[in-house]
Amino acid sequence: MIAATRTAIHKRWMRLLERPYWRLVAHFGMRLFSGSGEGGLELGAGAVLALLAAPGAFISILLLDKYSGLLRYFRGNQNFDPYAASLPDQYFFLTFSMVITGIVTVLKWDSIFPDRRDYMNLAPLPISTRRIFLANITAIVLIALAFAVDVNAVSSLFFPMEVTMEQPKFTAYLYFARAHFAGVMLASLFVFFAMFALIGALMVALPDSLFRRISIYLRVLIVVLLLGLLFSTFAVTPIIPSLAREPHSLLRWLPPVWFLGLSRTILGKADAGLAQMGGIGIFAIVSVIVLTQMVYVLSYYRYFIRIPETLDTTLRNREPRNLFPMRLMDRFVLRSPFERATYRFAIKTLLRNERHSLLFGAFAGLGFVIASQTLVSAFNERPGPTGAAPSAALISVPLALAYFLICGLRFVFDLPAEIRANWVHKVILDHRQPESADGARKVMMTFVLPWILAVCLPLYLFYWGWAVGGALLAVLIAACYLLADGLLRRFAKIPFACAYPAWKQSATVIVLLYVLGLWAFASILPGMEHALLLKSTWYLWGLAAALRDVRFVLRRLRRENETSHILVFDQVPDAPFELLNLSGR
Repeated sequence: MIAATRTAIHKRWMRLLERPYWRLVAHFGMRLFSGSGEGGLELGAGAVLALLAAPGAFISILLLDKYSGLLRYFRGNQNFDPYAASLPDQYFFLTFSMVITGIVTVLKWDSIFPDRRDYMNLAPLPISTRRIFLANITAIVLIALAFAVDVNAVSSLFFPMEVTMEQPKFTAYLYFARAHFAGVMLASLFVFFAMFALIGALMVALPDSLFRRISIYLRVLIVVLLLGLLFSTFAVTPIIPSLAREPHSLLRWLPPVWFLGLSRTILGKADAGLAQMGGIGIFAIVSVIVLTQMVYVLSYYRYFIRIPETLDTTLRNREPRNLFPMRLMDRFVLRSPFERATYRFAIKTLLRNERHSLLFGAFAGLGFVIASQTLVSAFNERPGPTGAAPSAALISVPLALAYFLICGLRFVFDLPAEIRANWVHKVILDHRQPESADGARKVMMTFVLPWILAVCLPLYLFYWGWAVGGALLAVLIAACYLLADGLLRRFAKIPFACAYPAWKQSATVIVLLYVLGLWAFASILPGMEHALLLKSTWYLWGLAAALRDVRFVLRRLRRENETSHILVFDQVPDAPFELLNLSGR
C-alpha cells in the first residue's frame, strides 16, 4: 500500500512538472536545497528534511521518562497533572520550532530571491515577469509549509501521546495534538515570514552596496539571538504563570509566549494571561503575512528587474592598508612569508564569505549563550568575598567560549570558499609546507587571545591577585593552545582551499567527539582547577606546565610525521572498507 501510494504521488508530481509553471516552482524550490558547489557540503532535500525532523524525535523520546505512569509509580509520584506539567515542554517545542526555522531561513537568505543566474536563464525565454514572480512566491510558501511540517511532525505526533497516555478517551489525544500542532506550525510560519519580511524591507530601504555590507553581520546577529532564545527556555518557563499578575512583564515581548498562549487557548487550558498572549499571536501571524506580501512585491521588482545593472562584486576604491597591528604580527608572530600569506587569506575569507561567517557565527553564538548561562549560574551560587577561590562554574566560563570559537574555526577551515580557484595555491606554493598547521593555529588564537588578555587578565588579577589570577590565566592559555594543536593534529592544508568530501562516514563519531570534548574542556578541567586551587596555587601552575608539555609532545609527533608536511588540495573520502593487504600486492 505504501509503495502504491508513493508511486501514485510520483506520477502525479511528474505530470505537474510537465507544465511550465510548476516546472518553475520546482526550480525555485530546489534552489533552497542546493549545496555550496563543487567541493562543498552537498545537502539534498531529503538530507535537509531528515536533519530537521531528527531533533524533535529525540526530544520526544527523552520526555517519555517524565510522563510515564509506570516510572512515576516506582518513584512514588502519584499527584501529577500532565497538562500543567506539559506547559514548559510546550514552550520548549515552540521555541525550538521557531529557532530551527529561523536559522534555516537565515542560512538560505540569499536563495530566497532569484539571482543573476536565474535572470540570465529566464529573461530571454517567453516567460512574463509576473509568472516568474508567482512561481517564486508559490515555491516560498510551499517550502515554508514543508519546513514547518517537517520540523514539528514527529513531536506533534508523539508529545501529545505522552501527555495523554493515561486519559481514558482517545479524543483527549486528538484535542491536545490539534492544539500543539497549530501552535508550533504557526510559530514556524511566523518566524519564516518575519525573516522574509526583514530581508525584503532591507532590500527596499537600503542601497544595494550597503545592504551587502550589513547583511552578513545582521544574519550572524539573528543566529546568535535565536540561539539565546532557545537556551533561555529554562529561565522563562518558571515565570510564565505570573503573566496574569504582571501585565507589564517583559515576557509579553517573546514570540514563543504568544503562540504558547494560542496553543493553550485552543486546548482550553489557558489562564487570563496566556489567553491574552494567544490574541497577540493571532494578530502577529496575520500582520507578518500581510507585511511580507507588501514587502515582497516591492523588493522583488526592485531586485529582479535591476539585476543587469548591478555587479556581483563591489569595486575597491582604495588600496588595501597595512594596519599597525598587522605590521606587528608580521614582525613578531608570523615568521615566514607562507604564514603571512596563509594568515591574511584565512582572515579575509572568514570575514568576507557569508557561508563561513554564518557557520562560525553559529559556533560563536552558541559559545556566548552557554558561557553566559554558566556565568549567571555561577553568580547565583553566592560567590565568596574578593580573594576567595573561584568556583568551577566561574572558571569554566572562558573555557566554554574558547572551546566553541576554536572548534568553530576548525570546522569552517575544511569548507572551501571557491574550490575552482585553488589552482593558484597549487601552482605557486611548494607542496612541502610543514608550517600549514602553525598558520591555522595562529588564526585560531587571534580570536581567543585578545579577549583573554583584555577581559580575563584584568578580572583575574583584580579578584584573585597575581598568584591565583596568573595561574588561572596560564592554565586557560595553555589549554587553548593544547586544544588548537590537538584539533590540527593532521591538518596539512590551507584553510578554505581544499575540497571537502560530503558527509564522511565518521561524521557521527566526530559530532560525538565534539560533545565529549566540551564535557572534558569546560567541565572536567575547571573542576580539576578548582580542586587543585583549594590545595595550593602551585598545583595550578603545575597543571599549566603539564598542559604545555603535552602540547609540545603533540607538536613533536607532528614534525616527525612526514605525511603532515605535504599540502592537500583534494581530500579523498574515507574508504567504506579497509583491506589488510596481507599479500603485499
